[in-house]
Amino acid sequence: MKTILTFLVVLWTAFAFAQPHMFVHTSNPGNITSAVTYIDHPDLNNNPTAKIIVTHNWNPSNGTGVYNDKKTGAFYSITENKWCVFNEDNSSMQPDVSFNIYIAQGTEAFTHVSNAGNQGSSTAYTILNDPALNGNPNAIALLTTYWNPNGVYNDQNYGFWYDDTAGTNHWIIYAEDLTSIPTDAAFFVVVEGEGVQNMRHQADVGNITNNWTTISHPLLDGNPDAVFVASHNWGVTGDTSNVVLDKTIGVWYTGSNWAIYTEDQSAMPVGATFDLLIYDPTLGTEDVVIEGFDFYPNPVKDIVTIKANEAISMVTVFNVLGQQVLAMEGDSNKMDIDFSAQASGTYFASVTVGEAVKTVKLVKL
Repeated sequence: MKTILTFLVVLWTAFAFAQPHMFVHTSNPGNITSAVTYIDHPDLNNNPTAKIIVTHNWNPSNGTGVYNDKKTGAFYSITENKWCVFNEDNSSMQPDVSFNIYIAQGTEAFTHVSNAGNQGSSTAYTILNDPALNGNPNAIALLTTYWNPNGVYNDQNYGFWYDDTAGTNHWIIYAEDLTSIPTDAAFFVVVEGEGVQNMRHQADVGNITNNWTTISHPLLDGNPDAVFVASHNWGVTGDTSNVVLDKTIGVWYTGSNWAIYTEDQSAMPVGATFDLLIYDPTLGTEDVVIEGFDFYPNPVKDIVTIKANEAISMVTVFNVLGQQVLAMEGDSNKMDIDFSAQASGTYFASVTVGEAVKTVKLVKL
């Protein structure tokens, strides 16, 4: 228990000095220009290489709800030097529309551009190629359309599906209406996330009410101030999640729980499945610098190697519940940690080098 508490104290201390990388942005007359609402955040301003995920939030903090049945994307303004959320159909952004924004923290995010070379068997598909996704049908992935690279509007709903055909084993972004994806359309894709907890939620008869499906998670239940982002996941062929959902979705707080809903208020289909990244303040990104620090591979199947210029004295591994699952002492600048006996999922390794302690996120395949 003492070790777990120490681990949590370290994480809370890191959070105290960091800007939240998941937050709520609300449009107002002062930040709206036509179809765009400008975001003002220190980690995004003057940062054109940032990557963000956007999800509409109907009623932040259990406030008054505002619908936005529009496909929305991300856009960086080189005149304002700010990131924006915009309506892909170029219609006027309305005031009081709120969005949950996740700022990617590093290598968990990449930009994907559709083209003839990654089209696959249908013009409604674009095949992803990323080490964290390839051969990993259990990966948690989210997307947001991105205007800037080629100036392509992309007014469609999208989901992910995993092609497990022998010799393929790739994730694919697909257009929910099965029409062609615009050539050179760009997407931000985040895998697993950083400084967040992730989960997969499936709508079923027990959690569906009309046009929404109620979610249960310790960080969400009874917490109207929770912040999370979500994307639709069709899954692997044959899964109960094989539901096409050509609907714009948002999230809302019911008064006791958070839910995902259809913006057009059509019925939520049984089996619809969503990947979520949930903001967890105890997992803030640390600013600890350890010279020569590196760890690989990540995701890990069996052995993960941790290196530093100075001797590593301790590596302690925790699961997402804060329970210690591994501990290893050392006196070398390289340590191999055996993950082969651990269940698939997300873990946090606390690495001690001299007086410095750095916590990193690991994904077990």
